[in-house]
Amino acid sequence: MRRRRLWATPAKLVLFGLVLVFLNASWGPPALGDAFTFRLGAWTVLSDEDLRLAYLAVLDERCPIGEMCASPGRAIVTMSYARPSTGPAVSFTMDVVAAEGAAFGGYRVDYADLSPSADFLTLRLGR
Repeated sequence: MRRRRLWATPAKLVLFGLVLVFLNASWGPPALGDAFTFRLGAWTVLSDEDLRLAYLAVLDERCPIGEMCASPGRAIVTMSYARPSTGPAVSFTMDVVAAEGAAFGGYRVDYADLSPSADFLTLRLGR
């Protein structure tokens, strides 16, 4: 009787390696230039920038999906940012529908998207 090895084929080894690389890349903390998503009421830390962002509240007046509207509406989010090593949090508001180019604390918003339920906010920041 021939004995089978668990990872006998090179294709399985390559697949396993790719899965490990993907998991390692997707679980790290976000960095400047990365798109990252966080939940309403939660915060995230960009450790390379010593920056903590919180998604605190939302006023969602966007046109509902599947409806015909004269304008896309607006979605005003209230957020706060802090550099834990230098001072307290500062709150600000931003219209997610027209957020590209918005600035706060020396950063600019390159991309912003709000989930249809407004529970999740996705941002990409730059300098």
